[in-house]
Amino acid sequence: MTLLAKRYATALFALAKDKGVTDAVASDLAELHGELHAPHAGDLLTSPDVAADERVGILKKLTAGRHDLVANLVGVLQHRRRLEVLCDLPAAFRELYMDDRGEVEGTAESAHPLDEQELKSLTELACRLSGKQVVLTATHVPDLLGGVRLYVGNVLYDGSLRAALNQLQDKLQQLPA
Repeated sequence: MTLLAKRYATALFALAKDKGVTDAVASDLAELHGELHAPHAGDLLTSPDVAADERVGILKKLTAGRHDLVANLVGVLQHRRRLEVLCDLPAAFRELYMDDRGEVEGTAESAHPLDEQELKSLTELACRLSGKQVVLTATHVPDLLGGVRLYVGNVLYDGSLRAALNQLQDKLQQLPA
C-alpha cells in the first residue's frame, strides 16, 4: 500500500465520516476494487496507449451509480494523472474504516483446514489477545508441522509446532554442558 493511497484514503474517509456515509463509500470502493482487478481492466486506466477521451468513458462507466464522493475522487485522480492509486485505495480505506469501528483483520494459518468451531475459537482468542474485534480468515498452510499461527493486524502470535521446537532448542542450548 502506497503512502499516496493512504493520503487519499484518509481524506476520503474524513469526508465520508463527516457526511455519515462511510458504509456506502466502503461498499462502493470494494466493488470498484473488484472491477479494477478484472483481467486487463487496470491496464486500460494506466496504459499510455489508451486515448484520454476513451479513458474518461471507461471511468464514467466504472463510477456510474457509485457514491458522489467515490466518483469525485476518481475524477480528481484522473485529472492529476494518478489513477494507479486506485489499486491501493480500497485497502487503505478499508483499514481506516475497520479501525474506526474497533476492528482489525487477521489470518489464522494452520496445517489442516479449520472447521467453523475451530475458527470461532481462534477468533475469540485473537479478540482477547488484541483487545479489538477481529475479522479472521483461515488459511491452510501444508508446510506447518502443526499448531496455528495468528496474524492480527501486523502482530504474529506463533503457536506452531516449529516455533515450539525452536524455543525448546534455544533453551537446551543455553543449559550448561
